[in-house]
Amino acid sequence: MNKDFLAYKLKEYVSSGILPMHMPGHKRKVPREIEEAINDIYSIDLTEVEGTDNLHDATGIIKDSMEFTKNIYKTNKTYYLINGSSCGILASIRTCACIGNYKNKKSYIIIAENAHFSVYNAIELFNLIPIYINIVYNELGIADGCDVESVKELLKINKEKNIVAALITSPTYEGVVSDIKEIADILHESDIPLIVDEAHGAHLSYIKKYEDLNNAIDGRFPVSALDLGADIVVQSLHKTLPALTQTAICHLKSNLVKQNFLDESFHIFETSSPSYIFMASIDACIRYMSENSEGIYKYQKNLGEFREKMRHCEHIHLWQCESKSDYDFTKLVIYSDFIDGITLADILRDSYNIETEMSSLRFVLAYSTVCDEKEDFDKLFDALKDIDENFLYRENETFLNLDKKHLNRIAEKNIYIYPPGVPVVKKGEIIDMNRFKLLEEYIKKGKRVYGLDP
Repeated sequence: MNKDFLAYKLKEYVSSGILPMHMPGHKRKVPREIEEAINDIYSIDLTEVEGTDNLHDATGIIKDSMEFTKNIYKTNKTYYLINGSSCGILASIRTCACIGNYKNKKSYIIIAENAHFSVYNAIELFNLIPIYINIVYNELGIADGCDVESVKELLKINKEKNIVAALITSPTYEGVVSDIKEIADILHESDIPLIVDEAHGAHLSYIKKYEDLNNAIDGRFPVSALDLGADIVVQSLHKTLPALTQTAICHLKSNLVKQNFLDESFHIFETSSPSYIFMASIDACIRYMSENSEGIYKYQKNLGEFREKMRHCEHIHLWQCESKSDYDFTKLVIYSDFIDGITLADILRDSYNIETEMSSLRFVLAYSTVCDEKEDFDKLFDALKDIDENFLYRENETFLNLDKKHLNRIAEKNIYIYPPGVPVVKKGEIIDMNRFKLLEEYIKKGKRVYGLDP
């Protein structure tokens, strides 16, 4: 067999034994129940023939599966997405825009600036005008949650405008949640639906509060936006749960949003040839999570013990949100007194064979999921403890500079670092000196910047 096949290259990478503290949530260790159901992907790689149903007009086995999922989450309807959460965001915004008659009325959408670039794509597609919720960033560059009073003020100032929806990311990439219940109540007083991008929070519906674990994790796990009044919630299963990459679900739980518009929107944005392997993965993941309370408890116990041990490190720390809101403790935001985030991620990879989810100038983000075992947490802790005690900081900086031609130019595209995919400079904004220096600093640390013209 030709070893140049991409599959062999991927297997070669996996055989290195590198510890994945990143997506996908299955961590390449498929739970036994899921592996038994999906053990030969080619055998179930089917199409819409008699007996296999059709995702876009489900009346048989796919309908039964989605009905099961709908009952688990207690929604009006839950949609299987095999184009990822981006598909769900596009469809959700189009749905609300249609309800708001965007083709005939000048239309607006309230968003937080730290929205994923799929939100900005939707705004451009449907000619919406964004109204931004002011977001505060801390010293690590982490965005705080959306301020309730800011939302109230925006509604007051813009009460005469045709606002078709509001969209909030919660939890954020770093685990920060907003007060969804209060924000939803405020918006609903003006009949404005709330879309929550919960791509990074698919696990929240399954996390439970155990009395004997409260000390370890402060008992502050957030509740899913589904239970707090959001009208549409989009979740990436593959990010934090044991499902294949690109799988997601979209929940409708609203009296303001018309289901027929959402059905129509998914016909537009979701492929007409949906993967049965992905749909089977979604179904198996949800059935596994809904029946695996013992595994979830064990995971939370291991997570709490890891976080507790990290308190004893002197120079390397775990950040957690100090606001009054709850915090998603599954996100491990690691920062150091003496090593920048990008260098710390390089050290973990090169010296300890650990790959993290994302690195920024000031911190590293590691993702933990129910598929992480005690040995995984121990390996990460031992590495961080060793760095904390023994690693001397050495500057790891290239001499690449950002071309001065970009300074004070208008961005022709959204300019972003991926992950997480939040624009540093939005399309149409000026690349001023502050943004220029920030982009240059990322480039000097070896990060790729997307959206800059050559």
